[in-house]
Amino acid sequence: MMNRLRKAGIAIGALLLLLLLSCGAGEVTPTIVVDSMADTDSRDGVVTLREAILLATGELAVTDLDSGEADNVGKRPGPDSRDTITFNASVFQPPEGGTIPLTGPLPGLSTGADSVDASQAGVIVEGGQLTFECLTIDSAGNLIKGLQIQNCLVGIMIKAGAGSNVIGGSAPGEGNVISDNDEGIVIAGAGADNNAIKGNFIGVDPTASSALPNRNGVDIREEARGNVVGGSEPGERNVISGNKGVGVTIAGNANLVLGNYIGTDRSGTSGIPNGMEGIWIAPGAQDNIIGGSSAGERNVISGNDLFGLSISGSGATGNRVQGNYVGIDATGTRPLPNAHGVVVTDGPLDNVIGGAEPGQGNVISGNDTGVLIRGSNTSENTLLGNYIGTDAAGSEMFPNARGIWLLEGANHNTIGGTGPGEGNVISGNNLSGVDVEGPNTVGNTIRGNSIYANQGKGIDNAGNGNGGLEPPVITSVSPIAGVACTGCTVDIYSDSSDQGEIYEGSAVADADGAFIFEAAPSGPNITATATDGDGNTSVFAQPVPVAAG
Repeated sequence: MMNRLRKAGIAIGALLLLLLLSCGAGEVTPTIVVDSMADTDSRDGVVTLREAILLATGELAVTDLDSGEADNVGKRPGPDSRDTITFNASVFQPPEGGTIPLTGPLPGLSTGADSVDASQAGVIVEGGQLTFECLTIDSAGNLIKGLQIQNCLVGIMIKAGAGSNVIGGSAPGEGNVISDNDEGIVIAGAGADNNAIKGNFIGVDPTASSALPNRNGVDIREEARGNVVGGSEPGERNVISGNKGVGVTIAGNANLVLGNYIGTDRSGTSGIPNGMEGIWIAPGAQDNIIGGSSAGERNVISGNDLFGLSISGSGATGNRVQGNYVGIDATGTRPLPNAHGVVVTDGPLDNVIGGAEPGQGNVISGNDTGVLIRGSNTSENTLLGNYIGTDAAGSEMFPNARGIWLLEGANHNTIGGTGPGEGNVISGNNLSGVDVEGPNTVGNTIRGNSIYANQGKGIDNAGNGNGGLEPPVITSVSPIAGVACTGCTVDIYSDSSDQGEIYEGSAVADADGAFIFEAAPSGPNITATATDGDGNTSVFAQPVPVAAG
């Protein structure tokens, strides 16, 4: 009996052990320690980074090493194991570290689930003449952290088919410094999906206090999907600044950029401009999300030499820009301008800047133009819940030159709405709040916003913009009544001057153009706009004091 129980117990124990092993319990990761700054593959008693990657991918066997090299290898690395490459801190002493001058591209991480971890050392990977891709990944589940990568054609190239890789990390020392390259990080093509770029300095020096420019910072190319740049926790934030061209380029679909400082130093309070856009959503890019509704998801996109963010070209559709600071610093207390804040140009369709839910509105202030929408095929884009010309509370003015500028045939775009949270606050700008310019710039609907205290007109349909639709004429204020275009929707506002700070509600003009609005306004002045069936919205009506009634 006891013998049968003992045998049963052994069998159960063996089964449990197999289950634990199948779940990874007790697994010891093979390790390879790099203890040479050379870039060789030779039997010389030390292990180079090149040799370490060859061991991890199985192109170099442990049995081929000499005894000095074999001492740096724990367990048995190869293509079927999760291998970790680390660096001898006595050779690569932090913080200055040791430099590995590459003679050519390193072997690719081709077998998956391997790590290159320099977080406890100081390692500079030196490409020399910008002629080759220094580190390439063409498999899944790899991790690269703690390196400084410079003077490469591409610092890190994630190739087509390589998914779920992580570049950087959220703990101190895990982020990479990827600067002084032609391209910092490239995610290239179909299947290069669900990669994460977090905690890195891209285009700046190791302190993120001055520029060390790449030509471009991060480039997510066509067909790459679901990649995440940044994160909602502070340690996941990338600083992507100082690059000669674009900070982040997105040509793929359904990618996410959140929690980053783009165009600033690591504090988010001083500018280190990217030379062109902070973020560029390129032609054909769809369903990408920039920012989010929580404070941690907010990108600070400020201080850039050209645009904070641009969406351009045909096929750029369904993208969302939410909760970001564009043109002010990370504290939200002072301007840090881009030349232009958000630019939608040359054909984008059905993109949303802001949102009606709490936290989704962007603060777009302190720039030359807050939001610029232009081009004859630029249509059906929507601005909701943003603060344009103020801080996030709408209480302090950080003026743009113009708040919103539509021109060159941009048509049937929507600014605001009458539902909860849909209206934008457009205030304090040095020129117009909203400028709709040119005879072909038509069908642009401006409703439900809080537009006030702009130095120019609240709404200016310059050069016959929005068809030069005539504003209503208010003939009485108790109740509010007047005349407007037949069948037009008349929005009623209260304001201290001649714009529209408080949206009061709407009425519809009848077949004779007469309208009546029964609710009592707050005043002190009443103004109104008309919107016709084609979506054109007029300028504000001449104000009438509530006391006149």
